Amino acid sequence: MSDYWGVPEQVYELSLLQFAKKELSEIGYTVLSEKVEVCSGAGAMTLTAILKKGDFRFGLYIRDGPKQRKTRGPPIIWMLMVLPEMKTAEDLRNFILNHPVDFNILLAPENTILKDRKETNLKKIYTFLYDSMIKDLYSSGLSSAADVLRERLRKIIELRS
Repeated sequence: MSDYWGVPEQVYELSLLQFAKKELSEIGYTVLSEKVEVCSGAGAMTLTAILKKGDFRFGLYIRDGPKQRKTRGPPIIWMLMVLPEMKTAEDLRNFILNHPVDFNILLAPENTILKDRKETNLKKIYTFLYDSMIKDLYSSGLSSAADVLRERLRKIIELRS
């Protein structure tokens, strides 16, 4: 996206973290890149992002959806190490797709205290986003939750532009 916080250039591009810009900046996080994928049907969502705090860059991986919550519990929210060659969320997402079984081990940060602290902060922010924008879609059992979520995010972006 040319203007990260603006209206996505292409129809299929989405941003979720822009709606938590204030909350992220209050704890010193800057979003460098984000990729949101919403699968068709019930709306399983995967968010991959690269964030920065000071000089430290790190990855964010969120996997959520009605099936995730029904069978496995709360969403997966992981802070990941970003390799030097990973410049965008797309690069991080491609790594995840190429290493689906062990990406969280390969990209596990060495500092577990820092990892736990960042994951706690990010869980609070995602909970805010989930409660304000997504929860009602999953609880209503809509079979077209993905389409509704895409439209809802686009309308909110247009209203704020």
